[in-house]
Amino acid sequence: MATPYFARGIPLLPVASVRRSIEFYVDVLDFKMGFNAGEYGGVRRDAIEIHFRRTDDPALPKNSSCRIEVTEIHQLYSQCREKGVVDPQGDIAPQTWGSTEFVILDPDGNRITFVEVFGLGS
Repeated sequence: MATPYFARGIPLLPVASVRRSIEFYVDVLDFKMGFNAGEYGGVRRDAIEIHFRRTDDPALPKNSSCRIEVTEIHQLYSQCREKGVVDPQGDIAPQTWGSTEFVILDPDGNRITFVEVFGLGS
């Protein structure tokens, strides 16, 4: 009998407006529109997919986050910095656990941490 294989994870972020979130991820982070079912939607970029669920609780997004592993983090950081979305509390920095990371905040306050593991990118 084969062992189950976990193919990938898809973060689900709470948001006040699914449409506004999709527009942000498409316009600012170059994701592609996945789907929008009103209360639930999603975007894609390369192998990454992020889903959004509408909530009326503004505290949920401010306590939600996800981490996305990338290559060429310095180029991505420059693009995000130009667009003004880098969290000042999460500026780019090497970490003691072997990665370089920076954080952006989406319009609802979800923390998205971009991570490059040393040796995988530039």
